Amino acid sequence: MSDLAELDTSSLFYDTLPPDAISEELAPVIDELGLRENCRQLAMEGWTVVEDAASEEFNARLRAKIKELAPEPEGGVRGGNMLLAKDPVFAEAALNPKVMAMAEFSVGRGFLVTQIASSVMPKGPKTIGLHADSSWLPAPFPAHNTLLTACWTCDGYTKEGGATLVIPGSGNLRRHPNAEETEAMAGAIAIEGPPGSIAMWDGNVWHANWPRQIDDERVVCHVAYTRLMMRPVEDYSAYADDLIAQHGEGMSQLLGREDFLYSPTGFDPSKRIATVNNAKR
Repeated sequence: MSDLAELDTSSLFYDTLPPDAISEELAPVIDELGLRENCRQLAMEGWTVVEDAASEEFNARLRAKIKELAPEPEGGVRGGNMLLAKDPVFAEAALNPKVMAMAEFSVGRGFLVTQIASSVMPKGPKTIGLHADSSWLPAPFPAHNTLLTACWTCDGYTKEGGATLVIPGSGNLRRHPNAEETEAMAGAIAIEGPPGSIAMWDGNVWHANWPRQIDDERVVCHVAYTRLMMRPVEDYSAYADDLIAQHGEGMSQLLGREDFLYSPTGFDPSKRIATVNNAKR
């Protein structure tokens, strides 16, 4: 492996941004997209809702494709995974400009896609248990967030409709909830938003969902992003070339082709400075 001393390090960053900071490079994008308050809320409370990220037409296409790909109902929540390889509409969701900007703020420049899955929830009492998405990390969790989940709420989010619940501020504890906390869910609130909004939360905040109390179904696309050094949940390496050819540079970044880690061709010295810089932003 090449040493940094052998490379031109004039562009190397020596500082690391604090967890709640917006980089100088990202700030104009955040302001243009009207996301500064979302960044503040995500950093302070561990969750936020982004509205008006896509058209009603896109939301309808996304919902229809999720329903088409979900297995037939068996009385509980159903859904699918590895969706990036199954239809271009999921690439549109993953590459949405507002979501990409929030992901860079939350999990750093050069971030990867880790999972694209769906859930279709019918009326009923079943819920998932309280947890943090940083499930594969020991406590204490890092100060810098490692995972961001962005849920496209095709039908909107309400408590009665089975919305995700969060415990604001729980991410500051930087640990998993214990058995008593999981049972009590003290301080839980519903993440609510209109159809087509995107509910986001970081990997440290404790969350679950309320049981759906109304008829019909809650249809959601879950897109999760991670820092560039983390191992993704889903392996798209068999589809990467085709996905990148179809969707371009943004997809190349999401699938890890713009950094020197986990490269199918081995270590690329030309990408080392950029990768090290991205890790600090």
